Amino acid sequence: MSARAPRLRLAPYLAAARLAARDQASGGAEALGRAAFLAVLLLIFSSLWRHVPTAASGTDPTTLLWYLAITEWVFLSVPAVHLTLERDVRTGDVAYRLPRPVSYLGMRVAEAAGVAAVRLVVLAVTAGGLCLLLGGGLPAHPAGLLVALPLGVAAVLLGIVAQAAVGATAPWVEDVSPLYWVWQKAAFVLGGLIVPLHLYPEGLRRVVEWTPFAVLLNGPASAVFAPDGAATARTAGLLVGWVAVFTLVARGVHRRGLSRLGVHGG
Repeated sequence: MSARAPRLRLAPYLAAARLAARDQASGGAEALGRAAFLAVLLLIFSSLWRHVPTAASGTDPTTLLWYLAITEWVFLSVPAVHLTLERDVRTGDVAYRLPRPVSYLGMRVAEAAGVAAVRLVVLAVTAGGLCLLLGGGLPAHPAGLLVALPLGVAAVLLGIVAQAAVGATAPWVEDVSPLYWVWQKAAFVLGGLIVPLHLYPEGLRRVVEWTPFAVLLNGPASAVFAPDGAATARTAGLLVGWVAVFTLVARGVHRRGLSRLGVHGG
């Protein structure tokens, strides 16, 4: 009985994730749009890096292209769960979901995870094929790709719970987009979306490494430069830690926001 209880508690969330994944898989137009956006980015930067000296950075254009492919793979795979939470508050739909015998926030996160699972597969195939075509081969350390894959999945989970924390502020701010834009732009700059963090000035890099953005994007992608067991373990530990932190923040903000739902359509 005790062994079955956890499975029974997880069953609704797994079912929600499967349904969301099925819906995402049937949305061919959205998948094509994301793949096309990724293709344009990789095409532009593959051309750019062929004409920019990269020897001083200790890497080569092909490896830099793989780095960008991984950071974009992670970033584009994270669903906009913050907008879903905001919409539920605006429409009052959250009031009908709260009495259900499952966590409202947990269900929304599970649905986002199902969507992300499909995006991860589609974009991984797209990114890998484009890098081979545009970059002309594998990165300097091909084994790093095997390291980047599980780290990237964990990073997407971090992105989901972080955006859930942003969305949980909807009862207070009503429009969560400005908060998300701050998160997004910080991830672009502090996460090393385009330029690896090891190329940043040392002082800035030391500061950035204390933020969640460093492990969100640079953490998985940096494995293509020189996979290192200690660095991989550190990145994995930081990802687990930041996921736990943002999970607690999202739950805490959500619980405090319940008392305000009555004046926001609930």
